[in-house]
Amino acid sequence: MSEYITLFLKNIGCSHFQEFEFQENYNNDNYKSWTLYLKKFPMYSAMILYNKKLNKDISYIISKNDSIFLINENNENYIKLEYISNNDEDKMAILVPTDEYMELYEDIESMDKKFDKELNAYYIGNYDIKKCK
Repeated sequence: MSEYITLFLKNIGCSHFQEFEFQENYNNDNYKSWTLYLKKFPMYSAMILYNKKLNKDISYIISKNDSIFLINENNENYIKLEYISNNDEDKMAILVPTDEYMELYEDIESMDKKFDKELNAYYIGNYDIKKCK
C-alpha cells in the first residue's frame, strides 16, 4: 500500500524529502543497515554513509547541516556526524564528526580497514541511524 502512495506523491511532484517523510512513518527499515566508510581526499578525509538496500547515500534522508547518530550493537549512540557538503566526484554527502567525537574519529582513522573499490573508500562498519533533533 505504501508503494502506491509513494508513487502518487511522486506523480504530483513531491520532492524526495517529502516522499521520505511519508515513508519513514511506514518504513523504519530506512534507518537500518547503513554502512560507514572513511573516504580519503587529497587534503582531508571524511565519512560517508551508504545503504546498499536503498542504493542511496545519507543525503537521501538528511539535508546539509543536519546531524545524525550512528547506533552501535548495544543500541547506544556511537558517533554523531554532521553533513557539511557533497563530494564533487560522486555527489555523496560528506560527513564529519562533531567536536565531542573527534577523538573517536582519530581512532577510526587509525584502525585497520578494508578498501571498497565500488565506493573508493575504506569500510568501517554497519550501523543503524537516528536523526538528531
